[in-house]
Amino acid sequence: MGATEKIAQFLVQTTFEDIPRQAIDLAKRTALDTLAAAMAGSSEPGSQAVVHYVKTLGSPPQASVIGGGFRTEVADAALANGTMAHALDYDPYGMRTGHPCVMVLPAVLALGDWLRASGREVLTAYVLGLEVEGKVALHGDYKRLERSLNQMSWYGSLGAAAACARLLRLDVRQTRMALGIAANLACGLTANHGTMLVPVGAGNAGRSGVVAALMSREGVTANPGIIEARNGFCETLVGPGRYDTEGMSRDLGNPFYIVSPGIGLKKYPCGLHAHRAIDALFKIMDEHSLTDGDIAGVDVGMSERALHVLPFHDPATPYEAMFSMPFCIAAALVDRRLTLDTFAAVKLHDAQIVHAMQKVTMSRPYLPIWPGSADVGPGTVFVGNPVTVRTVDGRSYSNRVDVLRGDPAQPLSDEHVLGKYRDCAQHLLDPADIQRSSELVLALDQVPDVRELTDILSASEP
Repeated sequence: MGATEKIAQFLVQTTFEDIPRQAIDLAKRTALDTLAAAMAGSSEPGSQAVVHYVKTLGSPPQASVIGGGFRTEVADAALANGTMAHALDYDPYGMRTGHPCVMVLPAVLALGDWLRASGREVLTAYVLGLEVEGKVALHGDYKRLERSLNQMSWYGSLGAAAACARLLRLDVRQTRMALGIAANLACGLTANHGTMLVPVGAGNAGRSGVVAALMSREGVTANPGIIEARNGFCETLVGPGRYDTEGMSRDLGNPFYIVSPGIGLKKYPCGLHAHRAIDALFKIMDEHSLTDGDIAGVDVGMSERALHVLPFHDPATPYEAMFSMPFCIAAALVDRRLTLDTFAAVKLHDAQIVHAMQKVTMSRPYLPIWPGSADVGPGTVFVGNPVTVRTVDGRSYSNRVDVLRGDPAQPLSDEHVLGKYRDCAQHLLDPADIQRSSELVLALDQVPDVRELTDILSASEP
């Protein structure tokens, strides 16, 4: 029996009761965080363009569009909601998957909305979709930044299809077909990094999962062993001999991916690869009572791989600024915080920030700096970016943050997660709807019809 069949059996046979309470609770926290990111991202130009695109199609009103005030065809709702959830790169992150939640949750919420599914059914599908996405990714030795393909959209399409197949209650054969169809629909090119196609790619992964599951239900066929097949998912994406299909299926649910290695939540609305350096800088400034005017220079240790993720030294757009270490460090120096407003277009021309960017240099110390190179050993322990601050009067201070607040090993407090949700939702929902929607998400396993939540999220136009 191949990996695809074993995965399909796992999806069909696993019940809500089989999922540990810890996994369910973590699923609700990551769902709340993903929806927060979607509401914050709903007013971004790329999100608005996609929402306008799906609205002009005049499709059947099957599922809600967040902040749109309308319903559209279920797959297009997944596309729109997934795009806005990743528009600010503020959504949860996971090992090897990039941003696992943003491709699965919008898909199952849209499909669940259309089906009038219960919150328990949606949560079960969501956890199982993350499990397939995560376990396939963990057992593939893919040098993602040395290839032209964006692996996140591939794994996400597979995870979304797995979740949607479960929500549709497909049998083992149909589930295998859904995975095969999703593998064929998946795509993503790293050349589009820094453009609107990055969040659109996340939305498209969710859309592909919905389409794959619905096509399979109607009888469309695909390779039933797509994960392990020659020229199939793993051989094409990961490369011959660089994956362990036995491990992908052996470890399903033991433990669940959402529990270990776990999924992190972001404190700052920018590329995760800048977060450790930002925290180290804040520690130095706080401990030594420094301001921007006191600082002559900041050196940030970087790995070559991290520079691929943060390639913009002189950002020309807000999206490029989110993936620019000099901009993020400069904004932290000047404002002593990074918020959604930090990456507004006007900030690109802020004279103080532009001046502070000239103080930032990047070095390449001989350390396994996270995210590290692609060929390190399995036992390598990554460290954070070493940050050294030089003051105008000749002093020098250094710090390094290896484990972020927000990582699974050091999770954000419930208060912080709820505060982020309120902050992201405030331009879209009134206080009563913010409160009610957060309560519904955090008690989703008790909600009889998920449409009660999606109706709130879609009620107002951004």
